[in-house]
Amino acid sequence: MAREAKIMEHVRSQGYPVPAVEEVSDDGLAMVIERIEGADMVAVMTRRPWTIAAQGSVLADLHHRLHALAAPDWLADAPVGRGDRLLHLDLHPLNVIVSPKGPVVIDWTGACRGDPSVDVALAWALMATGDVPTGRLIGALLGRARATLVTSYLRCFDLDPVRQALRDVVAWKVSDPHMSASEQARMWQLVEKSDDSSTT
Repeated sequence: MAREAKIMEHVRSQGYPVPAVEEVSDDGLAMVIERIEGADMVAVMTRRPWTIAAQGSVLADLHHRLHALAAPDWLADAPVGRGDRLLHLDLHPLNVIVSPKGPVVIDWTGACRGDPSVDVALAWALMATGDVPTGRLIGALLGRARATLVTSYLRCFDLDPVRQALRDVVAWKVSDPHMSASEQARMWQLVEKSDDSSTT
């Protein structure tokens, strides 16, 4: 928690929307943060499905704003790719609280330094392939709704470097024990589909 608090304080000092850290325990294992009024982006899209495309653009903007920040020297390198930008490595709709003052990003445990395309590719893979029964990502959004979200998000980026990063990102992410076999399979299917798109 002490590490996550340090990251959050740094990002907040740069003007990025994160909750304020109010207290960290002496042993560094507990943290109290500002309470943010609102619901996560998944809940908002579930209640207001006509906003899905707009929320995809909001998510993309949060990525762009974060990647405009240079990573501090003390932050570890990303598991794949190289770069000097600040990455979240879990910036998807469940980690965005839509508050009356605007979106706020939570869960900074995986933050690192690296190539922004890695962050974008990971968000793409997680949103496009997350298992519905687990509710881990956008399980409440199905079919066309999920496709609309992903399409709206991706149209805000130059996809060539993102596609180039996708295979390495998936090769790393499928080793996560929290990923189900079906999610792993769909991630590889996404890679193959992306490869086919880039050659046509």
